[in-house]
Amino acid sequence: MFPVMLSLKNRRCLVVGGGGVALRKTLSLVAEGARVTVVAPEVIETLQEMGQRGEITLESRPYGQGEAAQYGLVFAATDKREVNRLVFEDADAAGVWVNVADDPELCSFQLPARLQRGSLQVAIGSGGEAPFVVRRLRRLLESRFGHEWGEWFEAAARFRREVRRRRLSGPEQESRFDRFFAQTVDAERIRARVPTAAEENAWIEGRRGAHETGDPPPFDGSSSGLPKQERSKLGFVSLVGAGPGCPGLLTLRGQQRLMAADAVVYDRLAASALPCELAPSVELHPVGKLAGHHPIPQEQINAQLVRLAREGKRVVRLKGGDPYVFGRGGEEAEELARQGIPFEVVPGVTAGIAAPGWMGIPVTHRRDAVRLTLFTAHESIKDEGSQIRWDLLAKDTHATLVGYMGMSALPQVVERLLAAGMDPETPAAMVQNGTSAGQRSVVSTVSALPEAVKREGLCPPALFVIGRTVNRAERLAWFRRLPLAGERIVVAAAHSALAERMEASGAETIMMPLPVTPAARAVMGASPLTGCVVCSPAEVEAFDEERGGPGWEGKVIAWCQGPETAARARKLGWQWVEGLERLERRQAM
Repeated sequence: MFPVMLSLKNRRCLVVGGGGVALRKTLSLVAEGARVTVVAPEVIETLQEMGQRGEITLESRPYGQGEAAQYGLVFAATDKREVNRLVFEDADAAGVWVNVADDPELCSFQLPARLQRGSLQVAIGSGGEAPFVVRRLRRLLESRFGHEWGEWFEAAARFRREVRRRRLSGPEQESRFDRFFAQTVDAERIRARVPTAAEENAWIEGRRGAHETGDPPPFDGSSSGLPKQERSKLGFVSLVGAGPGCPGLLTLRGQQRLMAADAVVYDRLAASALPCELAPSVELHPVGKLAGHHPIPQEQINAQLVRLAREGKRVVRLKGGDPYVFGRGGEEAEELARQGIPFEVVPGVTAGIAAPGWMGIPVTHRRDAVRLTLFTAHESIKDEGSQIRWDLLAKDTHATLVGYMGMSALPQVVERLLAAGMDPETPAAMVQNGTSAGQRSVVSTVSALPEAVKREGLCPPALFVIGRTVNRAERLAWFRRLPLAGERIVVAAAHSALAERMEASGAETIMMPLPVTPAARAVMGASPLTGCVVCSPAEVEAFDEERGGPGWEGKVIAWCQGPETAARARKLGWQWVEGLERLERRQAM
């Protein structure tokens, strides 16, 4: 295969097919300025809307023999190989380049997977032999190439024009290009920064930059560089609490801030609260915090918020639970204030209240508990200087204790409470992944809780509850009695009524826009999926490319509406295929 990049502006292109694959081809062609005709007896809703808006020519009919010869570029993406073969033979006979989706034998060219950051494009291809590898490599590169590369590429193009305008010799030009690259790119971390105008001018003139001394080392990614001097207007940062896990517990104000954002910096545990319909232009910056593993230091997160705000962006820092409840939001707010960045705090539902309530434990009850203490269990590990009065907690029989980040420190917490005089038979519970589809819990006594947690195999993120109100867990356990509790199901956004019915039955539903957005991929990857509802063969095709991505690693059942949909899923290799009516019967139980 010989790689090329085609200019399709105002070129007539044909797409035969009306499903998810056809939609992806159509969107790519329209984005490049092509004049696109889509031919198919039936098309999905997004293609219908594009036709109504005049963005494409939509012809609702079967393909007619020979018509491929009228176009400059042709794609066939139907679920009937005989139709795809006819399109290929017509185009090939007329000398027209043609691509048949997932059928290398019927292609005169292959489409690479593309990663795009502004005008910068990175293409990955396999000659049609291993498309699943290409898709996964693209996802890998998407996670490594930040959105700053688009702005960096524009700066590089501007720098090249200025250097060429000086009519320097070849070696002199190359030395300036080398300097630009070395000073702005961290090759090991695949990160880039935009140089200041002063730096660009200095490099063009062959001088050191204003911030360089001696022979400067290459850019090492430890700083995002200075903000553009041309930009005097600061952005704004919203520290938003995402809630404890259930996406429905994100506040209305938090949702509004996310939908208005230019950039979102989010923790792994907050990813499920991202709105799937966020525009692809919104920058997503995962900072990947796990229990006991913070690959991106807090200081670097603080610096990132400052950099994005100084670029004039509306930034949302999305944090699990509430930003100010054991979330280090206070540290981030202090850094923003120190740097003169305007910000706000949007409180969230904290796990210490929501997670117990989800498993049937009221943290206060006028007969049992009139006080509530929230604390971080890490304090129990400190030999000296603990800020917790264990003697007071142990003897307060009318309080509920809720310990955050309590999995690894639970034995020490129990040891300190018992040593301080707590009754060993005090009711206690541990809840993992509270309010989410993956919620698990165990109820015991405080003395037996560590062993019970170990026996059940619970793991972080989790918190524990100690106090009399735990006795009400069995009677008030409303969530686990819902028929679809524990299910995490993807549904096309067009079927919102169906998704709402499943959610009312206990499922965690992800209403997926088609085509799938980067935010939707982040939501799917937040925790394992258990099912995917598909109501037509076209939807099967639309979701098929997502299989194998984050969230799809375990047993994901395709709940199919109708035999044609189920047949298409099986043909594409979906391993677990069931009729949607079986899921609906479960809802009615």
